[in-house]
Amino acid sequence: MTIAANARERHPWLDPFMGAEGAPLRALIKTVTDSVEAQEQAIGARQRKRRPADQAHHEAALEAIISNLAYSILHPPKTGRLAILTGNAAIRRDRYSNPAMGKPVRMLLHRLSEIGVVAWDYGWRGNASTLAPTPEFAAMVRKAGIGLSDFGRQEGEELILLWRTGSHFAGGEYVKSRTLVDYANTSQTDAFRATMEAVNRHLAASAIEFIDDGGEPVDSCNRRLRRFFVMPMRDPAPQRFDLSGRLYGGFWQNLKKDRRHRIRIAGEPVAVVDFSAMFPRLAYAAVGAPPPESDLYAIPGLEDHRSAVKLAVNTLLFDPTVNRKSWPKVDEEGKAMPPGWSIARFKKALLSRHPVLRGSLGNARGLSFMHTESQIMVTVLTVLQGMGITALPLHDAVIVPVSAAQEARAVMMAVAEEITSFALPVALSIPSLANGDEGSHEGEQSSWPSTSGPAYPTSSHSPIIPCIGPVTPPAE
Repeated sequence: MTIAANARERHPWLDPFMGAEGAPLRALIKTVTDSVEAQEQAIGARQRKRRPADQAHHEAALEAIISNLAYSILHPPKTGRLAILTGNAAIRRDRYSNPAMGKPVRMLLHRLSEIGVVAWDYGWRGNASTLAPTPEFAAMVRKAGIGLSDFGRQEGEELILLWRTGSHFAGGEYVKSRTLVDYANTSQTDAFRATMEAVNRHLAASAIEFIDDGGEPVDSCNRRLRRFFVMPMRDPAPQRFDLSGRLYGGFWQNLKKDRRHRIRIAGEPVAVVDFSAMFPRLAYAAVGAPPPESDLYAIPGLEDHRSAVKLAVNTLLFDPTVNRKSWPKVDEEGKAMPPGWSIARFKKALLSRHPVLRGSLGNARGLSFMHTESQIMVTVLTVLQGMGITALPLHDAVIVPVSAAQEARAVMMAVAEEITSFALPVALSIPSLANGDEGSHEGEQSSWPSTSGPAYPTSSHSPIIPCIGPVTPPAE
């Protein structure tokens, strides 16, 4: 599968591995399955039973489609519809595909449409088909009392993804694209996968909640993480796993900062524990040099533009060549370079402040640093989970219960030093209950809010209970 980065999806894709976990959703799927079979008999669509393997695929496809439709009622997509491939592209067979979602899905959608479950718009001229639940099916979902905790995952979903990435010139501009690599398993990928399975088992069984704030719906049962590796499009190697490796997935990753204070882990408010200036510090560590003790993003003349400096540094670390002519377009306030700061001027100021970084600019070394970051974070998650501490990863940070913040900080510093041979500073912050701002606490233990008392239980960090979905706050 190749995806152009600037191609805007009009509809989110149907999740081929979504399935049923709870009894209410399973019962609904059984009801729809029986209706499909009755429809097949009524119109003479089948003359004999399916072979066992085909029947298993039929049932798995029904489970995926019905689960997606039911989920779209509880957590509606912005467009109101889901995209699905039903043509020849649906025949694709590789480690990323669900074998049940092949060509027979087209006939299955016909049956579901006939019994009033789905509104199906067939895709023409290369466009994907789209689906939406009918009002009749929506009524069935509500009557069944289905909640977000009733949804699960089908077996066989790949947790280790490898993308070939590159760009090409089209329409007067460079277009980024990426292609999934159907790689061969090795002892390394097996180990990566086993670790992610263990991480996901812990997250699935942990007491993680989101206190409803009346904003965009949040599915706190959405916790499954996958690891994304990349390699250059023109790399002659068939596969490699030493670039990127970041973790993606989980409701908290796309949650805006001003909503993080609504997260609860084991009933506690949360803290954010993150590495400071991660990428430039990893660039220093890569050449065996200690960085300055002051803020690495403090560039003379840009003291009031720290966010812009951070973005600029990362841009240069990830650029594959030194030929960049202009800064990337940014929409967020404070991240654009001030007038007069060309790339040449900034690079000169940066290297004057950090001459060690010269060898890391213009050769995509950022992807290697990102891999080191991911190795640190996966190890941190594993260690914390072994301590009974649930941690939600944010690339170079974790969200943990307030009572576990100091322990998490110590683990992150120890793991980072073990992997890089250098001490990487770690900051603590707690999302404000008032406005969602995160105040930093980088000092001694005494500067951290007290966790004694009933509001911050410490006897058991992560009791093992099922996902219970979003929580409605008590009436004031």
